[in-house]
Amino acid sequence: MREFFCHNVCIHAVNTCSECRSATREEALRQAPGKPIVLLNPAQVKVRSICAAAVAYTVTDVLIEWDEDTGYHLRWEASWLVRRAHVSPRPAPPALSIPAALS
Repeated sequence: MREFFCHNVCIHAVNTCSECRSATREEALRQAPGKPIVLLNPAQVKVRSICAAAVAYTVTDVLIEWDEDTGYHLRWEASWLVRRAHVSPRPAPPALSIPAALS
């Protein structure tokens, strides 16, 4: 699938700023393979070994975005490759117990 990049160099921050992300996302939505439906709350998904956020979908494809060492990535993926990631809350650290002999 085609990956979308920020065409102009982002001078706002070290990472890609929200304005550049929005422009890239709008470009991806314009080139959607069908009529895109934008998700109000991005869903955490996994595609192959990539953990990403699904931001829109069509009948056949899902638009995913993720950050990596190489920067911001945005790409349409075939829906059969995308699986919803079950994000579980972090387990609480074990409580410290002081032995009776020391107290």
